[in-house]
Amino acid sequence: MFDDGPLMKFLASVFNEFSYQIQRRIVVSCVDVVSGSYVTFNESTSDPVKAITSSASIPFVFPHQVWSDEVVCMDGGTVWNTNLVSAIERCHEIVDEDEQITMDVIICDDYQFGTWSDQNNAYNDFLRFKDIKDAYTDMGDVFEIMQAYPKVNYRYYIQPSEPLPGGLSLLRFDNNTSTWPMQMLGRLDGENAIKDGEGFMFAKFDEWNNTPTLKEQFPRVNDYITFTVLQRAEMHKAQRR
Repeated sequence: MFDDGPLMKFLASVFNEFSYQIQRRIVVSCVDVVSGSYVTFNESTSDPVKAITSSASIPFVFPHQVWSDEVVCMDGGTVWNTNLVSAIERCHEIVDEDEQITMDVIICDDYQFGTWSDQNNAYNDFLRFKDIKDAYTDMGDVFEIMQAYPKVNYRYYIQPSEPLPGGLSLLRFDNNTSTWPMQMLGRLDGENAIKDGEGFMFAKFDEWNNTPTLKEQFPRVNDYITFTVLQRAEMHKAQRR
């Protein structure tokens, strides 16, 4: 439905400015629609612009990216929205023990369903569906990885404390409507996370898992974490007054 050419042009200009030299380990993920397999690219990829665009190729909204006859990629969120495993695996290239790994998790969805105003087209319907689906699955990914790698030092968890633009509003990349307000909110939420202290929000995942009454009140871990994020944001807001 939409052209991703402007995104590729912007990314190319950024990488060109720095001579395509990536200075740290990265992982960019997508899904191969030919085989259904999860595909990851790192800093050694021959085409980082195409890799990032592949990861951002939301089905139905943006075109897929053809790497070869055997590999055709689209948005990695098709399979796994919050891929922490690849980050841990990259850390294992440097250290041997999970205890030596420190992880911060930044979630880019607020999981608060704002007003659904654009109801007259199929692609906005799809984006609304994706918002709702992500709200019920993303933090489940984080929780599952914590169970699989319990010795990792999970430090800061950051999640937006206010509703973010959804649906087609996400495609407006100007400071007035989206970009700048989200940057400012991100700074504030990062400050709140540091004030809460290392491991605070991850302890809330364990608290939910080990407390039957919380599971009754909040059937999904997503519900409890979002509740806690909003509660802590209000507390920090009151303290700043």
